[in-house]
Amino acid sequence: MPNVAHLRPARSIRPEPLFLFDARRPQVAADAGMISKVITHADLCTRMAGGRMKLRLSAEMVESLIAQGRLSAADHRLSDLTVVWDESQGEVVSVRDDARVRDAAARWAEWDNLWDEESYAAEEPRSVAA
Repeated sequence: MPNVAHLRPARSIRPEPLFLFDARRPQVAADAGMISKVITHADLCTRMAGGRMKLRLSAEMVESLIAQGRLSAADHRLSDLTVVWDESQGEVVSVRDDARVRDAAARWAEWDNLWDEESYAAEEPRSVAA
């Protein structure tokens, strides 16, 4: 009597969904030097409850600091980081890296434009009388 496992075709190995949609993590992970640069040069600050602050660097500020020579040309990625800083403890609470979100937004921008408000606007009436 034949074994059932030999009658079925072999399972196909499927890649993870993240790799199907090309949503990969950034090549370089955030390190302590990058976090300290965000804390030092942050121009976007949002106060949070419990004496915490959300610190970010805008892309314009990164460009300005690179032009001044205070940051290197490789520091464009600092605008992807959000650092939550606790003032009372003097420590970093969390770091969020939005590089994947930025890359996904750039990839899907053309697709999202298909559903913008302008595409649903009514066309101007045309006269058919000659």
